[in-house]
Amino acid sequence: MDLKKLISLLSFAFLCFSCSNSPKVFSYSGYALGTSFKIVYSSDNSLDNIEGLTDSIFFEINKSLSTYLISSDISKINDGIDSIKVDSHFVNVFNQSKIIWESSNGFFDPTIGLLVNAYGLGPNSKPNRLLDLDSLMNLTGFENVSLVNDRVVKTKNGIFLDFNAIAKGYCVDVISNMLIHNQITNHLIEIGGEMYASGLNGVTNTPWRVGITDPLNPDPTSYKLRIALKDKALASSGNYRKFLIDSLTGKKIVHTVNPKNGNAYSTNVLGTSVLADNCMSADGYATAFMAMPLEESMTIIDSLLNIEVMIVYFDEQNEVKTYFTKNFKNLILD
Repeated sequence: MDLKKLISLLSFAFLCFSCSNSPKVFSYSGYALGTSFKIVYSSDNSLDNIEGLTDSIFFEINKSLSTYLISSDISKINDGIDSIKVDSHFVNVFNQSKIIWESSNGFFDPTIGLLVNAYGLGPNSKPNRLLDLDSLMNLTGFENVSLVNDRVVKTKNGIFLDFNAIAKGYCVDVISNMLIHNQITNHLIEIGGEMYASGLNGVTNTPWRVGITDPLNPDPTSYKLRIALKDKALASSGNYRKFLIDSLTGKKIVHTVNPKNGNAYSTNVLGTSVLADNCMSADGYATAFMAMPLEESMTIIDSLLNIEVMIVYFDEQNEVKTYFTKNFKNLILD
Protein backbone atom coordinates (compact mmCIF):
# COMPACT_ATOMS: atom_id res chain seq x y z
CA MET A 1 0.00 0.00 0.00
CA ASP A 2 1.47 3.38 -0.95
CA LEU A 3 1.90 6.20 1.55
CA LYS A 4 -0.93 8.35 0.16
CA LYS A 5 -3.45 5.52 0.45
CA LEU A 6 -2.29 4.71 3.97
CA ILE A 7 -2.64 8.33 5.07
CA SER A 8 -6.10 8.55 3.48
CA LEU A 9 -7.22 5.34 5.18
CA LEU A 10 -5.92 6.43 8.56
CA SER A 11 -7.57 9.83 8.18
CA PHE A 12 -10.90 8.22 7.32
CA ALA A 13 -10.62 5.83 10.26
CA PHE A 14 -9.82 8.72 12.61
CA LEU A 15 -12.79 10.68 11.27
CA CYS A 16 -15.14 7.75 11.81
CA PHE A 17 -13.76 7.18 15.30
CA SER A 18 -14.23 10.88 16.13
CA CYS A 19 -17.80 10.85 14.87
CA SER A 20 -18.72 7.72 16.77
CA ASN A 21 -17.26 9.17 19.96
CA SER A 22 -18.64 12.71 19.64
CA PRO A 23 -20.67 13.94 22.63
CA LYS A 24 -24.39 13.29 22.67
CA VAL A 25 -27.05 15.69 23.86
CA PHE A 26 -29.37 14.64 26.67
CA SER A 27 -32.22 16.53 28.29
CA TYR A 28 -34.41 16.24 31.35
CA SER A 29 -37.40 18.44 32.08
CA GLY A 30 -40.21 18.69 34.57
CA TYR A 31 -42.06 20.94 36.99
CA ALA A 32 -40.73 22.23 40.33
CA LEU A 33 -40.70 25.38 42.48
CA GLY A 34 -44.04 26.34 40.96
CA THR A 35 -42.65 26.49 37.41
CA SER A 36 -41.12 24.42 34.63
CA PHE A 37 -37.47 23.46 34.35
CA LYS A 38 -35.20 21.95 31.72
CA ILE A 39 -31.66 20.57 31.83
CA VAL A 40 -29.73 20.04 28.59
CA TYR A 41 -26.22 18.61 28.66
CA SER A 42 -23.56 17.25 26.32
CA SER A 43 -21.80 14.08 27.38
CA ASP A 44 -20.61 10.73 26.09
CA ASN A 45 -23.20 9.05 28.31
CA SER A 46 -26.35 10.09 30.11
CA LEU A 47 -26.13 10.75 33.84
CA ASP A 48 -27.54 7.88 35.85
CA ASN A 49 -30.34 8.91 38.19
CA ILE A 50 -30.41 12.55 37.08
CA GLU A 51 -34.08 12.58 38.05
CA GLY A 52 -33.35 11.45 41.60
CA LEU A 53 -30.40 13.82 42.01
CA THR A 54 -32.40 16.79 40.75
CA ASP A 55 -35.52 15.95 42.75
CA SER A 56 -33.38 15.74 45.88
CA ILE A 57 -32.10 19.27 45.29
CA PHE A 58 -35.62 20.62 44.74
CA PHE A 59 -36.80 18.85 47.91
CA GLU A 60 -33.97 20.27 50.03
CA ILE A 61 -34.42 23.83 48.78
CA ASN A 62 -38.20 23.72 49.18
CA LYS A 63 -37.82 22.36 52.72
CA SER A 64 -35.53 25.26 53.55
CA LEU A 65 -36.85 28.25 51.60
CA SER A 66 -40.38 27.74 50.25
CA THR A 67 -43.00 30.11 51.66
CA TYR A 68 -45.58 27.91 49.89
CA LEU A 69 -44.72 24.97 52.17
CA ILE A 70 -46.00 25.43 55.72
CA SER A 71 -43.49 22.91 57.08
CA SER A 72 -40.45 24.65 55.57
CA ASP A 73 -37.85 26.33 57.75
CA ILE A 74 -38.68 29.79 56.40
CA SER A 75 -42.41 29.29 57.05
CA LYS A 76 -41.71 28.28 60.64
CA ILE A 77 -39.45 31.32 61.05
CA ASN A 78 -42.17 33.56 59.60
CA ASP A 79 -44.59 32.03 62.12
CA GLY A 80 -42.35 33.33 64.90
CA ILE A 81 -40.41 30.19 65.79
CA ASP A 82 -36.94 31.48 66.62
CA SER A 83 -35.28 28.16 67.50
CA ILE A 84 -34.90 26.95 63.89
CA LYS A 85 -31.30 26.23 62.93
CA VAL A 86 -31.17 26.84 59.19
CA ASP A 87 -29.25 24.76 56.66
CA SER A 88 -26.50 25.73 54.21
CA HIS A 89 -29.03 26.57 51.47
CA PHE A 90 -30.70 29.14 53.70
CA VAL A 91 -27.33 30.57 54.76
CA ASN A 92 -26.12 30.89 51.17
CA VAL A 93 -29.27 32.64 49.99
CA PHE A 94 -29.46 34.88 53.05
CA ASN A 95 -25.84 36.03 52.74
CA GLN A 96 -26.06 36.76 49.01
CA SER A 97 -29.35 38.59 49.59
CA LYS A 98 -27.57 40.84 52.09
CA ILE A 99 -24.92 41.66 49.49
CA ILE A 100 -27.51 42.52 46.83
CA TRP A 101 -29.62 44.46 49.34
CA GLU A 102 -26.63 46.60 50.27
CA SER A 103 -25.35 47.20 46.73
CA SER A 104 -28.86 47.98 45.41
CA ASN A 105 -29.47 50.59 48.11
CA GLY A 106 -32.25 48.44 49.53
CA PHE A 107 -34.25 47.98 46.32
CA PHE A 108 -33.80 44.24 46.68
CA ASP A 109 -35.36 43.37 50.01
CA PRO A 110 -36.55 39.90 51.10
CA THR A 111 -38.59 41.38 53.97
CA ILE A 112 -41.42 42.68 51.75
CA GLY A 113 -43.31 39.40 52.08
CA LEU A 114 -46.18 40.96 54.05
CA LEU A 115 -46.67 43.52 51.26
CA VAL A 116 -46.61 40.83 48.58
CA ASN A 117 -49.25 38.88 50.50
CA ALA A 118 -51.38 41.98 51.12
CA TYR A 119 -51.48 42.71 47.39
CA GLY A 120 -52.67 39.15 46.79
CA LEU A 121 -49.48 37.96 45.11
CA GLY A 122 -48.15 35.63 47.80
CA PRO A 123 -48.91 32.01 48.68
CA ASN A 124 -52.66 31.46 49.10
CA SER A 125 -53.23 35.19 49.60
CA LYS A 126 -56.02 37.47 48.41
CA PRO A 127 -55.89 41.26 47.96
CA ASN A 128 -56.50 43.13 51.21
CA ARG A 129 -58.98 45.94 50.57
CA LEU A 130 -58.15 47.43 53.99
CA LEU A 131 -54.45 47.61 53.20
CA ASP A 132 -52.65 49.65 55.85
CA LEU A 133 -49.48 50.41 53.93
CA ASP A 134 -47.77 52.38 56.73
CA SER A 135 -48.21 49.57 59.25
CA LEU A 136 -46.89 46.97 56.83
CA MET A 137 -43.95 49.14 55.83
CA ASN A 138 -43.02 49.32 59.50
CA LEU A 139 -42.48 45.54 59.37
CA THR A 140 -40.02 45.63 56.47
CA GLY A 141 -36.32 46.36 56.17
CA PHE A 142 -33.58 43.77 55.78
CA GLU A 143 -31.45 45.74 58.24
CA ASN A 144 -33.79 44.35 60.91
CA VAL A 145 -32.82 40.73 60.20
CA SER A 146 -29.53 38.90 60.78
CA LEU A 147 -28.11 35.40 61.06
CA VAL A 148 -26.46 34.47 64.34
CA ASN A 149 -25.09 30.94 64.71
CA ASP A 150 -27.32 29.79 61.84
CA ARG A 151 -30.45 31.17 63.49
CA VAL A 152 -32.52 34.08 62.19
CA VAL A 153 -32.68 37.05 64.54
CA LYS A 154 -35.27 39.80 63.97
CA THR A 155 -35.33 43.15 65.72
CA LYS A 156 -39.06 43.43 64.96
CA ASN A 157 -41.63 40.71 65.50
CA GLY A 158 -43.83 40.07 62.49
CA ILE A 159 -41.26 40.52 59.74
CA PHE A 160 -42.02 38.07 56.91
CA LEU A 161 -39.05 36.75 54.93
CA ASP A 162 -39.52 35.81 51.28
CA PHE A 163 -36.58 34.68 49.11
CA ASN A 164 -38.71 33.71 46.10
CA ALA A 165 -37.07 36.47 44.04
CA ILE A 166 -33.71 34.73 44.29
CA ALA A 167 -34.42 31.07 45.10
CA LYS A 168 -34.90 29.86 41.51
CA GLY A 169 -31.56 31.34 40.53
CA TYR A 170 -29.91 29.68 43.51
CA CYS A 171 -31.44 26.34 42.58
CA VAL A 172 -30.00 26.68 39.07
CA ASP A 173 -26.54 27.14 40.62
CA VAL A 174 -26.91 24.10 42.88
CA ILE A 175 -27.95 21.87 39.97
CA SER A 176 -25.06 23.18 37.88
CA ASN A 177 -22.63 22.34 40.68
CA MET A 178 -24.12 18.85 40.90
CA LEU A 179 -23.55 18.28 37.16
CA ILE A 180 -19.98 19.58 37.35
CA HIS A 181 -19.36 17.26 40.30
CA ASN A 182 -20.44 14.43 37.98
CA GLN A 183 -17.96 15.58 35.29
CA ILE A 184 -20.67 17.11 33.09
CA THR A 185 -19.17 20.52 32.35
CA ASN A 186 -21.14 21.34 29.19
CA HIS A 187 -24.74 22.03 30.20
CA LEU A 188 -27.59 24.51 30.14
CA ILE A 189 -30.06 24.71 33.03
CA GLU A 190 -33.27 26.75 32.99
CA ILE A 191 -35.81 27.11 35.79
CA GLY A 192 -38.73 29.45 35.16
CA GLY A 193 -36.68 31.60 32.78
CA GLU A 194 -33.56 31.81 34.96
CA MET A 195 -30.60 29.93 33.52
CA TYR A 196 -26.92 29.07 33.64
CA ALA A 197 -24.85 28.00 30.64
CA SER A 198 -21.70 26.03 31.43
CA GLY A 199 -19.07 25.36 28.80
CA LEU A 200 -20.17 24.79 25.22
CA ASN A 201 -22.90 23.06 23.31
CA GLY A 202 -20.95 19.84 22.73
CA VAL A 203 -22.59 19.17 19.37
CA THR A 204 -21.91 22.54 17.73
CA ASN A 205 -18.85 23.32 19.88
CA THR A 206 -20.15 26.86 20.26
CA PRO A 207 -21.62 28.86 23.16
CA TRP A 208 -25.21 28.05 24.04
CA ARG A 209 -27.81 30.13 22.18
CA VAL A 210 -30.60 31.40 24.43
CA GLY A 211 -33.57 33.70 23.90
CA ILE A 212 -34.82 36.58 26.03
CA THR A 213 -38.57 37.12 26.24
CA ASP A 214 -40.00 40.33 24.85
CA PRO A 215 -41.79 42.00 27.81
CA LEU A 216 -44.37 43.46 25.42
CA ASN A 217 -45.05 40.04 23.90
CA PRO A 218 -44.51 37.42 26.61
CA ASP A 219 -45.37 34.53 24.30
CA PRO A 220 -42.85 31.80 25.26
CA THR A 221 -42.14 31.22 21.57
CA SER A 222 -41.41 34.90 20.91
CA TYR A 223 -38.05 36.45 21.82
CA LYS A 224 -36.86 40.03 21.87
CA LEU A 225 -33.38 38.82 21.00
CA ARG A 226 -30.96 35.90 21.32
CA ILE A 227 -27.55 35.90 22.90
CA ALA A 228 -24.54 33.59 23.10
CA LEU A 229 -24.00 32.32 26.64
CA LYS A 230 -20.91 30.56 28.01
CA ASP A 231 -20.03 30.14 31.70
CA LYS A 232 -22.57 32.81 32.60
CA ALA A 233 -25.98 33.05 34.20
CA LEU A 234 -28.95 34.92 32.76
CA ALA A 235 -32.00 35.99 34.75
CA SER A 236 -34.89 38.16 33.64
CA SER A 237 -37.65 39.93 35.49
CA GLY A 238 -40.80 41.53 34.19
CA ASN A 239 -44.31 42.25 35.31
CA TYR A 240 -45.79 40.37 32.35
CA ARG A 241 -45.72 37.01 34.15
CA LYS A 242 -47.52 37.60 37.43
CA PHE A 243 -49.94 40.45 38.06
CA LEU A 244 -53.49 41.31 39.10
CA ILE A 245 -55.91 44.03 38.04
CA ASP A 246 -57.35 46.11 40.87
CA SER A 247 -61.13 45.74 40.41
CA LEU A 248 -61.76 49.17 41.95
CA THR A 249 -59.11 51.30 40.24
CA GLY A 250 -58.35 49.24 37.15
CA LYS A 251 -54.64 49.58 37.89
CA LYS A 252 -52.25 46.72 37.23
CA ILE A 253 -50.87 45.28 40.48
CA VAL A 254 -47.48 43.73 39.73
CA HIS A 255 -45.38 41.21 41.63
CA THR A 256 -42.40 43.57 41.92
CA VAL A 257 -43.02 45.63 45.06
CA ASN A 258 -40.97 48.78 45.62
CA PRO A 259 -39.41 48.28 49.08
CA LYS A 260 -39.00 52.02 49.55
CA ASN A 261 -42.68 52.98 49.38
CA GLY A 262 -44.60 49.69 49.20
CA ASN A 263 -45.93 50.50 45.74
CA ALA A 264 -46.90 47.50 43.60
CA TYR A 265 -48.10 49.39 40.54
CA SER A 266 -46.33 49.17 37.19
CA THR A 267 -43.66 51.74 36.30
CA ASN A 268 -41.92 52.73 33.06
CA VAL A 269 -39.54 49.77 33.42
CA LEU A 270 -40.98 46.87 31.42
CA GLY A 271 -38.36 44.19 31.83
CA THR A 272 -34.80 43.57 32.97
CA SER A 273 -32.25 40.91 32.08
CA VAL A 274 -28.99 40.43 33.96
CA LEU A 275 -25.84 38.45 33.17
CA ALA A 276 -23.68 37.38 36.12
CA ASP A 277 -21.20 34.72 37.17
CA ASN A 278 -23.93 32.89 39.10
CA CYS A 279 -27.68 32.71 38.66
CA MET A 280 -28.51 33.66 42.24
CA SER A 281 -26.89 37.08 41.73
CA ALA A 282 -28.44 37.53 38.29
CA ASP A 283 -31.89 36.71 39.72
CA GLY A 284 -31.58 39.14 42.62
CA TYR A 285 -30.27 42.06 40.57
CA ALA A 286 -32.91 41.54 37.87
CA THR A 287 -35.55 42.00 40.59
CA ALA A 288 -33.78 45.05 42.05
CA PHE A 289 -33.57 46.81 38.67
CA MET A 290 -37.29 46.21 38.11
CA ALA A 291 -38.08 47.94 41.41
CA MET A 292 -35.79 50.97 41.21
CA PRO A 293 -35.98 54.07 38.99
CA LEU A 294 -34.13 53.68 35.70
CA GLU A 295 -31.64 56.46 36.40
CA GLU A 296 -30.67 54.92 39.73
CA SER A 297 -30.26 51.51 38.09
CA MET A 298 -27.78 52.94 35.59
CA THR A 299 -25.76 54.53 38.39
CA ILE A 300 -25.62 51.31 40.40
CA ILE A 301 -24.82 49.17 37.35
CA ASP A 302 -21.69 51.23 36.73
CA SER A 303 -20.43 50.34 40.21
CA LEU A 304 -20.98 46.57 39.94
CA LEU A 305 -18.33 44.09 38.80
CA ASN A 306 -19.10 41.18 36.45
CA ILE A 307 -22.70 42.30 35.96
CA GLU A 308 -24.13 43.06 32.51
CA VAL A 309 -27.66 44.39 32.05
CA MET A 310 -30.45 44.97 29.55
CA ILE A 311 -33.44 47.12 30.56
CA VAL A 312 -36.53 47.64 28.40
CA TYR A 313 -38.49 50.77 29.33
CA PHE A 314 -40.89 53.50 28.22
CA ASP A 315 -39.23 56.88 27.71
CA GLU A 316 -40.89 60.26 28.37
CA GLN A 317 -42.59 60.10 24.96
CA ASN A 318 -44.00 56.67 25.87
CA GLU A 319 -41.80 55.00 23.27
CA VAL A 320 -40.17 51.65 23.98
CA LYS A 321 -36.41 51.93 24.45
CA THR A 322 -33.73 49.43 25.44
CA TYR A 323 -30.65 50.12 27.54
CA PHE A 324 -27.65 47.79 27.24
CA THR A 325 -24.33 47.64 28.97
CA LYS A 326 -21.56 47.30 26.38
CA ASN A 327 -20.60 43.71 27.11
CA PHE A 328 -24.23 42.59 27.09
CA LYS A 329 -24.71 44.10 23.65
CA ASN A 330 -21.63 42.30 22.34
CA LEU A 331 -23.28 38.93 23.02
CA ILE A 332 -26.35 39.58 20.87
CA LEU A 333 -26.68 37.21 17.92
CA ASP A 334 -27.83 38.36 14.48
